[in-house]
Amino acid sequence: MRIRFTSVRGSKVQTFHYNQRMTAQLLTAGAIFANFSSFDIGLRDYLDMIVVAFLVYAIVLLFKKTHSLFLFNGVAVLVLIYIFARYFGLYLTSYLFSFFFGFFVIIFIVVFQRELRRLFEWLSLWRKFPYSKRELIPDFVSVQVIEAVVALARAKTGAIIVFPGADNLDMVAAGGIPLGGRVSAELLQSIFDPSSPGHDGAAMIQGDRVRAFGVHLPLARKGIKKFGTRHRAALGLAERSDAFIIVVSEERGVISIAEDSDIKALPEDSVADELPARLHDFLRKHLLDGDAGPKSWYPLVNWKEKLASILIAFFLWYAFVIQLGAGTVTKNFQVPVEFRSLPVEYLIESISPTEISVSLSGRNQDFSFLNADKLKISLDLKDSVVGVQKYTVTNDNVVGAPDTLSIVNLTPKVIKFNIKKIPSSPQEQ
Repeated sequence: MRIRFTSVRGSKVQTFHYNQRMTAQLLTAGAIFANFSSFDIGLRDYLDMIVVAFLVYAIVLLFKKTHSLFLFNGVAVLVLIYIFARYFGLYLTSYLFSFFFGFFVIIFIVVFQRELRRLFEWLSLWRKFPYSKRELIPDFVSVQVIEAVVALARAKTGAIIVFPGADNLDMVAAGGIPLGGRVSAELLQSIFDPSSPGHDGAAMIQGDRVRAFGVHLPLARKGIKKFGTRHRAALGLAERSDAFIIVVSEERGVISIAEDSDIKALPEDSVADELPARLHDFLRKHLLDGDAGPKSWYPLVNWKEKLASILIAFFLWYAFVIQLGAGTVTKNFQVPVEFRSLPVEYLIESISPTEISVSLSGRNQDFSFLNADKLKISLDLKDSVVGVQKYTVTNDNVVGAPDTLSIVNLTPKVIKFNIKKIPSSPQEQ
């Protein structure tokens, strides 16, 4: 089915044909999977989908952890629009996306600069898996830290103490004064003494050492009531990493814990129980147990994200491999035979066959720009004579096939027909 649009501009008449292939595909329920019959799914294809699912899952977790999932959704919408345009032959949309693709890549890198860097760090296998080298924290460290925190709270001295998890904090924490001193309650209290040069910053604990103090942390993206700058900094780090942060309020002497994008003030009567329990759970999860690994890769953990990643990987594979054609496919078309350059005094009869089966090979995305109605077998008869004719069909006789598609077979290759001269009328005689 075709719809013909005609517009007049000056002395020219411009005609536009809109192919109704898109409407047919939308109305045909089985059209989505029509190409599966001509595509063999092998082990390489399954491996391809597994790798893509792994990368998508890693990206989803990263954007979820950094609270940038809305940016990921925006990119996903653009990808869907592009696939939709290519699949349904929206030429203008496809052209604009292709033209601006280079700019999109640059914009993507600029906008997601921090997330991309964290993604590459996050994918560093030596740091993420159980057998990775870990700097274990002795049991006495937690005892000394808790003793120091309680003393600082009683004295109403502000403090921020950070225990890094598996994430690298170099991109989110800046500055600081290297120390390397052994952790002790006395050392921590001296670091946060108001006369100390780095008392307004955070102290980083690594192993049994205070790696640095006076470290500047990023502020929280969301506002928090009843908390000061220290708490906003602690929450900002908890939003961007898996670190465990202990905060002591300078005004009220309240102890708070920031972890997993949340901050909680501990009631005074529960500090003695909850603070050691929370700190021990964090250390056991990240740094104490030799078998502690990344729980995000366990089968039932984040199962919704894993399922979504598998579905996205399959959809991308189907869209780009099956529909848009990352591989080569072959399609057959029944093409009518037409004759040209036949003198007006001759006619053609007994044509056999009237159609030729033409096999075209190429990528699926190239087939989307093929108008099958314009495919013809064109035979030039200007030098033909009267009588029975046998014409051998070659690739040069195929008209309407794009250059991006290859003609692999013509069946049959011989056309038989009879050229007969039209009898003269009595008036002409």
